[in-house]
Amino acid sequence: MKEYRLPYVVVFIPAYNEEKAITGVIEEINQKYVNNPNKDYVLDVIVVDDGSKDKTAEIAKQAGVKKIITHPYNRGLGASTRTGLETAYEMCADIAVKIDADGQNPPSEIEIVIRPILEDKADCVFGSRLMGGLAYKMPLYRDWGNKFFAWLVSKITGLKVTDATTGLMAFHRRYLAIFNIIKDYNETQQLIIDSWGKHMRVMEVSTAFLKRKSGKSFIKKGLKYPSIVLPTMLRMYIHFKPLRFFLTMGLMCLILGVLAALYIIIFGQTFFGDAAVTILIIVGFQIIFFGLLADQISYRRK
Repeated sequence: MKEYRLPYVVVFIPAYNEEKAITGVIEEINQKYVNNPNKDYVLDVIVVDDGSKDKTAEIAKQAGVKKIITHPYNRGLGASTRTGLETAYEMCADIAVKIDADGQNPPSEIEIVIRPILEDKADCVFGSRLMGGLAYKMPLYRDWGNKFFAWLVSKITGLKVTDATTGLMAFHRRYLAIFNIIKDYNETQQLIIDSWGKHMRVMEVSTAFLKRKSGKSFIKKGLKYPSIVLPTMLRMYIHFKPLRFFLTMGLMCLILGVLAALYIIIFGQTFFGDAAVTILIIVGFQIIFFGLLADQISYRRK
């Protein structure tokens, strides 16, 4: 535990097999921020080694990182981010910053994401690559995927989100005390939805993003990423807005039941009968009741 008169910023770097890139990231952070008398804050760097099979942890130590947390096996970026946020809170950080180890987010951009928090304009700040800072052409599947998830997160939260898979973000201590990452796989969508659900002031700022020079992204072609991320987002949405979700589902069942009943009255018996209509209407009312109950439980937990 350290005590500073200036705001204390802890930058954590989740890393998995990033021995080729992590040195440059650490050295640039140290050069620009650590023990810099021109800054109005004090900054330390830590690394979360997510079970790397290469020399990531050893090289990070050689680069000057004094605190390295090592997972015994590869748990996922969500788990590494959770560990980084928890560790920053334990270190009494006023602000925690997450930056990836691959060097695609220039460390010089750290100043951009922490400034709104230092000026008390935001509690959670996410760097957006798609607000003008993208320095290369993304593969088509990643471009479309990011736009889809940005649209979906925007619909869920009502926020204007342009980048739902960013790797650069900053959080005030008040959020560090209450954050929750429920899934080990991903982190950004969870943190945006979680901070919104907990009534934090959420902001996006434009940040640069460079082409990866080494290592591999955990986001690849295929259905693995959406098959894990989409259920997680739905689960979080239901947690924060249970009444809205269950009311929508219940009303859909009721409307279908009423339409089916009218069809039977007007046209006579069809492939569905009175029992199906009754079940739809009963289930609709039950779902709405469950929504009301879940909303009360959610309210009492706040």
